[in-house]
Amino acid sequence: MSGISFDPDAIRALAQILRDTDLNEIELSDQAGSKLRVARAAPVAAPVVQYAAAPAPAAAAPA
Repeated sequence: MSGISFDPDAIRALAQILRDTDLNEIELSDQAGSKLRVARAAPVAAPVVQYAAAPAPAAAAPA
């Protein structure tokens, strides 16, 4: 595990900011180069389904 210390309450606050602002991700960094990224899972889009029109019925053959 890395030597980065974190405050769980601060991460919860960042997660709340994500919800309140409708952001997907927040990343913070300090001068020492440590970074903290809080991101939401991207929603899975429903597949697009396209239906083709049914073919016209065949005309009856003359008798």
